[in-house]
Amino acid sequence: MINIVKLAAILIDAGAFIATLAAFVAAIIMFRVTKKFGTGILASGFKSISVGVFFIALAIFFDSVVQITGAVTILIAIKLILFVVGTYIIVIGSKKTIDSLERLTK
Repeated sequence: MINIVKLAAILIDAGAFIATLAAFVAAIIMFRVTKKFGTGILASGFKSISVGVFFIALAIFFDSVVQITGAVTILIAIKLILFVVGTYIIVIGSKKTIDSLERLTK
């Protein structure tokens, strides 16, 4: 008989692994954008935002490790710090890119 709890845990961990790989690939693709649209604002914005996406990917990885090993306080703290840092970098990078684009269009 299939143990539903173990199957659910495996599916959740598989989803976290897939999300981590997708986030790493997105960060690499964004970082490698070299096309210079106008003054290169979008390329530089993508590079800074990609660092935030990388931190989010690490946080997803740590989240899956926490689920596998159980709630270890230090891993939970690392995960939360990575989420906060990644989100902060994405928000600041997006804001700087938008401000630069607005200055360019004025």
